[in-house]
Amino acid sequence: MRALPAAFVLSIVFAVAEIAVLVQIGQAIGLGWTLLLMLASAVLGSWLLRREGGRAFRALREAAREGRTPAKETAEGAVVLAGSLLMILPGFLSDVVGILLLLPPVRTLAGRLVLRSAARRLPPEVSTALLGPMQVRSKRMRTPAGAASPGQGEQMPARTTNAGAGTVIEGEIDR
Repeated sequence: MRALPAAFVLSIVFAVAEIAVLVQIGQAIGLGWTLLLMLASAVLGSWLLRREGGRAFRALREAAREGRTPAKETAEGAVVLAGSLLMILPGFLSDVVGILLLLPPVRTLAGRLVLRSAARRLPPEVSTALLGPMQVRSKRMRTPAGAASPGQGEQMPARTTNAGAGTVIEGEIDR
């Protein structure tokens, strides 16, 4: 629950910075031009939401049609939604963040972060069902009779597939 106070503080800092930037731009170019720029960014955000959202939805349908887990498409769709909504909100800092989220390389990276975050928060069974199979790096060791822990065993080559008694597999999940 430590993330909630940090998010609250971060949102207040972002709002104050957003207001400061609005005031600076308003003083530099005037109130009318500032309002016109904000309106233009909201219209652009709405258009991008419709265009990129439709593209993300088509990718989601295509993944479902092919019978594969649409986790990547869903995550990137969420990033597109967040980026477009940030552009619709009044303010120039949110516009910059929104435009960055809509760029394909940033969208892909942010989508991966969304997937990793979801995978950490979900139980493994649910994560695998929703997000698809995961890659696992493992180390296999054979424990001698009477050994209490995997660390006391001798390390076996990675290609060994001894499934008999005494085989211990250690590993980490890599998304």
